[in-house]
Amino acid sequence: MRLFSLCASLLLCLLIGACQSTSPGSKQRSEKSLGISASIAKQRASRVSQVSYQLHLDLTQARRFKGEAQIQFQLADTQQALSLDLEQALISQLVINGQKLYPNYDGHRLVIPASLLQGGANLIKVDFSSPYSHEDQGLIEFIDPKDGLRYLYSHFLPSSAQTLAPQFDQPDLRASYRLSVLAPSDWQVASAAKVQSRQPVDESRQALDESRQTVGESHQPISQSSLWQFMQSEPVSPHNFSLLAGPYHTWQSEAEGIALQLVARQSQAESIDAETWLSQTQQALNYYQQRLGSKYPFGHYTQAIVPHLPSEFRASQAQTSFDERSLPQGTPRREILRALAEQWLGNLVTLKWWDQLWLNQSLAYLVADDAEARLFGQTQAEEQQSFIRSPEQVEQQIANSLELFSQDPLPSQNKAIAQLNQLKFMLGDTNFYQGIGTYLERFSLQNADLNDFISSLEQVTKQPLSQWSQAAFKRAGVTRLEVAFSCAGDRISRFDLKQHNGDLGSTQRIKLGLFTLGRHGLHKNLVSEVDYQGASTEVKRLKGVRCPDLVFSNYQNKAYVRVKLDKASLETALLHLGSLEEADLRRMLWQSLWESVLAGELPLPRFIGSALVNLPAETDPQVLVGAQDQLKQAKALLEQMSPNQQRYSRQALNAIAQMSLRLTISNKADPALQSLWFDNYLHFAVSHQAKRHLAALLEERESLPGITLTPERRWQIITHLNRYDYLGSERLLLKEKQKDSSPEGQTAALGALVARPRAKEKRQWFERIQAHSKESDPQLLEKLTQVMRHLYPSEQKALSQASAEQRLAELAEVDKRNSQAFMQSYTANLLPRSCSYASLLRLQALLDKPEGYSPTTLRGINRTIAAEQECIRVQEAMQPNP
Repeated sequence: MRLFSLCASLLLCLLIGACQSTSPGSKQRSEKSLGISASIAKQRASRVSQVSYQLHLDLTQARRFKGEAQIQFQLADTQQALSLDLEQALISQLVINGQKLYPNYDGHRLVIPASLLQGGANLIKVDFSSPYSHEDQGLIEFIDPKDGLRYLYSHFLPSSAQTLAPQFDQPDLRASYRLSVLAPSDWQVASAAKVQSRQPVDESRQALDESRQTVGESHQPISQSSLWQFMQSEPVSPHNFSLLAGPYHTWQSEAEGIALQLVARQSQAESIDAETWLSQTQQALNYYQQRLGSKYPFGHYTQAIVPHLPSEFRASQAQTSFDERSLPQGTPRREILRALAEQWLGNLVTLKWWDQLWLNQSLAYLVADDAEARLFGQTQAEEQQSFIRSPEQVEQQIANSLELFSQDPLPSQNKAIAQLNQLKFMLGDTNFYQGIGTYLERFSLQNADLNDFISSLEQVTKQPLSQWSQAAFKRAGVTRLEVAFSCAGDRISRFDLKQHNGDLGSTQRIKLGLFTLGRHGLHKNLVSEVDYQGASTEVKRLKGVRCPDLVFSNYQNKAYVRVKLDKASLETALLHLGSLEEADLRRMLWQSLWESVLAGELPLPRFIGSALVNLPAETDPQVLVGAQDQLKQAKALLEQMSPNQQRYSRQALNAIAQMSLRLTISNKADPALQSLWFDNYLHFAVSHQAKRHLAALLEERESLPGITLTPERRWQIITHLNRYDYLGSERLLLKEKQKDSSPEGQTAALGALVARPRAKEKRQWFERIQAHSKESDPQLLEKLTQVMRHLYPSEQKALSQASAEQRLAELAEVDKRNSQAFMQSYTANLLPRSCSYASLLRLQALLDKPEGYSPTTLRGINRTIAAEQECIRVQEAMQPNP
């Protein structure tokens, strides 16, 4: 009987303990757990409204933090259960509308049964504890290796606010937050709302807290802690809420009653020019308030320099975190401007769903580029738009928040910025900014989408813009513009502007630039703004104008179009591009020529020949960077074509290498140009003589005046020599690896080792890649990403083809087992290509497989198909006409 009683008592204790602390079913974080589907978000938003959170967080513990959350909301119906998002927490208590409940929790979603919900007001209380994140999402903990100090900072985009506390973690359920934080007394704490009070915690609370403490927990004594109380925040989307805590070094200032704060790790403080940083923030804040016609929407603004983010910066409500690794030398003026612009365009007005994150960010970038031009006399807007035009539509369907980063956002973002810039050009600067002001006023502290923005512009301009916006942002493809003109007696007799693959129904506007070839080069003759519509538009005002030698139909880059040069302009550009005075136009002409190569309209040898003629005189680093990048793409294409065009390829690459070395030597008075030419030489040094020269430079048997071999450059040379199998390159690798034991050096050594054309070693690495899964060590992913980048360089086609069939056959299984980060790298580097129709058919056959692929992998397949088609077009354009 006593034994029975003892067993019963033990069972009762176990049941009580289970009710008091519910842990997730799996300790391994599932990538899908953080995702929120569009369908669930839409259904939840139709039922839930007027959400508010009251959070108390205890940050005094190591490894984990404790939380108490009260969630209040209005519910439209009680027909079905409701879920709260909460990631990998231990729940110690759950109370729903006053009734305690054993949590129905799977580690990702906390399900609230319909029977305990009530129409109208609801209150849910959750006591929990959660781990700090050591990745790039959630409440991130960082231990400074220099002094051992602990820092916390948040990154909740797109849907990891659920790692902080139970929430409805979707952008269109804005909520007010009332936050209190218990933290060590020497810490600073900041969040989306202003600090109301900060008080030392008295001894009487220590006994109470210790009584709740779990055995084995490391805990800061209460007497060494402070309680921070924050005012209630403005309504904020969960991903835009923020928390910053730690012994940060702090600088403070003020601008028109707005409290400004800059924080950084103590070990980094001496390297930061805080005075300039805060001064530029003040300038930007004053400018935006006037330009946008709207006061800064929050009472304070904190800028934090943090150790690691997945992007250059993250602009949360009233706070921006900057990735210290991405910061340029000096004060990051452009990043400061863009981050602050997102306080209006991204936080004051927030997107409804992730398919339109591009709108907030692109508007903020455009406004920031305008601000830089006005405040500091320069801008990078033109450079941002000078990349190859992306045929993808700007707005992509996103069924789950995880898909937000399943592709490179840069092409669509550049396209969006360019289309918005075109819209500003069409409407006029004043009307465009008045439209933004109307948009901010109409949707202040609300969620909005593209239609809301366009309707605000229509309200101001009284112009119909819906059709234009649909074509600009939701339609795939790139409009191609070309001119057709005839001359009589050295005067234009007819001039037509033609568009292909464009929106024929809407009126568009561009600037035409007409240039004449003189004794000393190309000179601008006329610039004319032209409205065009339909397939062809006659520009009658140009009749009688002097016949030009070159016409550029997108002068000053006012439209997102691909310019196809007419025959006369093409010949002029190929021979005389370097004589144009305007650097921006030279950069755009190089881009147009390269786009014509990729379209199969201009033979690649003619482009390379033009580069050999024009680039030696180039003095603008930005123009040179763009043209050299195109030459590097040309090299990759030629290597993909092998063994076709092998003789020409060898001659062309040697000519570029010799030009680059010659210009490295002759530009020693200009370090920027010399450095660019040397790095270009390094890339094209594929002949035995050139590789021997690189090895001599590395071993200091030879030197180039003005050129310093930094550790990064030394590894570039070693990787290059190993990739092209230079005799003795492995010895150089091992010697450098012993010399450079830094993490960066070890990573570079791995890339150089993998790049060696050795079939057995490549096979071993390939098998490790194929066996990888989400459950593998996260550090292995970082290593394998480096391996994938170097495993099959473009010239090692035979080695790549050895495993090509296996990669294609196992792609679906690899896709199922791995994260989108892994598959992004896999599809970018390991989908086999050989610049042939057989390879193209093999890739296209992947799309017919019934098992399907993740959005990340599907995009990678389609991009590889497009790249293979591009290579085939380039190769066919090089064939002599029959």
